[in-house]
Amino acid sequence: MTPMKIKQLAVVIPVKDNFQGLQKTLEVLWEETAISEHVEIAVVDAGTCPETSHWLLLQDHRIEHIRSAKDNGVYDAMNYGKNTVNAPWIWFLGAGDTPNQETLCSVLDSIKTWDAQQLQIHGVALEDPESGVPAHYPARWDSSMIWRNTTHHQGVIYPAEQLKAHAFNVEHSILADYGLHLSLFQQGIEAQLHPKTICKVEAGGVSRRFNANLYCEEWKVKKSVLQGPTKWVHPLWLLVKYVFKKSGWPVRA
Repeated sequence: MTPMKIKQLAVVIPVKDNFQGLQKTLEVLWEETAISEHVEIAVVDAGTCPETSHWLLLQDHRIEHIRSAKDNGVYDAMNYGKNTVNAPWIWFLGAGDTPNQETLCSVLDSIKTWDAQQLQIHGVALEDPESGVPAHYPARWDSSMIWRNTTHHQGVIYPAEQLKAHAFNVEHSILADYGLHLSLFQQGIEAQLHPKTICKVEAGGVSRRFNANLYCEEWKVKKSVLQGPTKWVHPLWLLVKYVFKKSGWPVRA
């Protein structure tokens, strides 16, 4: 039996009730042979849409990993996906996110030269950004993350070995990715920043609903990660952010 060739990049896509969005994302990945031949795909389907589950069964010849089953939310699906793939690098996309083919081809050309101890961070564009939210987030990995969620997971390509040593905290149903990034930053994990935009993020994500639940969870994340006096400034900071968001002032999340 010929051993399976391990591809360089795994793309993990959690999906729930967004069949058309899933098709849109996968078609972009499949459109370019230079991408499809070098990307390992895992789709983790919550199993709530029979149309999605049936369609996925018909695509098992070009999707390496498919699970259609009840899960405990998007971060539970992401934990499952990261642990099931074989590639040395992992990238998460949401159903409906649109990869930038030019940037992705460049990634696949250079990925073997990357430092496997560093996160690889690209910029992301937001589709239909909410009031006060920028349309583009450049690659960042700095102290700004202590105050705001400035690094979207769709912009991060993770070294698989490093990522599999951690887990997204499923108790945080909105900001577990932010919690992981903040924890890694506090641990001194380094990142390489790339100037190009790697994808457009579809509107409607739970972290873009600027309600009280979001800011309460942001405090839970920061309380579990931050230390010292900075930690205790955040309840007031989050209250100010929430009030300004509700008032319609252009304040970033």
